[in-house]
Amino acid sequence: MKNCIYSAPKQEKPCLTCIGKTMKFDSILLNMVPGECVLERVELVEDTKANSGEPGCLIMTNLRLLWYSHKTAKLNLTIGYNTLVSVTSQPSNNKSKRNSANTLHILTKIGNEKFEFLFTPLNENKKDFSAILNEIHKSYCVSKPFRELRLRHHIIQANQLKVMPLEHICNRIDGVWNLANNQGNLGCFIITNVRVVWFASLNEYFNISLPYLQIAQFSVRDSKFGQVLVIESVDNSGGGYVLGFRIDPASRLKQIIQELRSLHVTQNRNPEFGVIWKSTLEDQAKTSMPLPPKDEKQDQGVRCFANYLQPDCFNSISGDHPPEFDKSIGLAMEKLPKGVNRNSLWKITF
Repeated sequence: MKNCIYSAPKQEKPCLTCIGKTMKFDSILLNMVPGECVLERVELVEDTKANSGEPGCLIMTNLRLLWYSHKTAKLNLTIGYNTLVSVTSQPSNNKSKRNSANTLHILTKIGNEKFEFLFTPLNENKKDFSAILNEIHKSYCVSKPFRELRLRHHIIQANQLKVMPLEHICNRIDGVWNLANNQGNLGCFIITNVRVVWFASLNEYFNISLPYLQIAQFSVRDSKFGQVLVIESVDNSGGGYVLGFRIDPASRLKQIIQELRSLHVTQNRNPEFGVIWKSTLEDQAKTSMPLPPKDEKQDQGVRCFANYLQPDCFNSISGDHPPEFDKSIGLAMEKLPKGVNRNSLWKITF
C-alpha cells in the first residue's frame, strides 16, 4: 500500500474551537457556527455598562453569550464561555426600573485584561439567569475533551475509557504501538464518535485524547517500524502534534483509516460540542438566531472596549498622564503611549 493522505476539510471561519475562547465587540457577523444552538434567550435586556436604556436581546448558546441592540445592528457583544471568571446576580442600581429583575453581573479575563459586564432585564422576569448561565458554563467546562486535546489526564479507569455524555465508543483496537522518539509503547487505541484515544497498557496515565475538531490530517506513511498511521493535530498558535501508531495487519490499518475519515467528516460538518442543557425554547428557536435589521442611518459606529474594563485594569492602562491639546482634532486628550495612534484604538480585536 502506497503512502496515502487524507486531509481534513477546510475549517469554517470563525474557527469552531475558538468561538468559546474569544470576546468580540460590535462584530459584523453574529451568525451561528455549525453545531451551535441557542439554549436560552431573553428579550428586552439592556447592556447596563455601556448602553443603559437601550433594549436588546441576550442569547446563551452552547459556546458563548451574545447581546445585541434591537435598534442598532453594530451594537453587540460576543463573550466566549472560556473567558468567564465569575457570574453572579445583583440588585439593579437603576431606581427608574419598575421591576424586581436582578442584574446579571459577569467578570471575564483575556490575557492580563479583565472586563466587567452588566445585563439588566427591562421588564419583569423571575428567571435566575446567573444560575442558568453558571450551569451552562459548568457543562461547557466539563465537555472540553469534545473540543480540546488532552495529555496524561484521568480518562482511563480499570482499562476502560471514561465515556462522556453524548459520547459512544465506535471501535477498540488492542495491541497498538504508539511510536515516538524512535521507540514504541504498546497500548490500546479507542475510536469514539467525537475523539480518538490511546493509552499505554502498562501505565493508564500515559495517554492522549484528541478530538476530531482538533485533527488536521490523517496519513499512512512508511517508517522503520513499517507502515504507520499518522495523525496531525491543528496548529492553534501553540504548535501542533504529530502522532504515529502502528496497527497490524495492513488490511486492518486501511479499515481504521476509512472509519476515522468518516467520523472526522461527520464531526466537522455537524459538530457535537458536548454541552448539555434542558432548554425551554422550541426546537426552531434553538437552531436560529434572530438578528436586528441593519439600519445604516441608526448605526452610531463602534464603541470603545474600555467601557467594559474593570477600574483596576483601566487605571493601569491610563496611569496619571495629564491631558494635552491635540491640534488635529481640536480637543484635549490623554497622551497616548508610544506606537499608538487614535486610529489604532478602534481596531482592537480579540
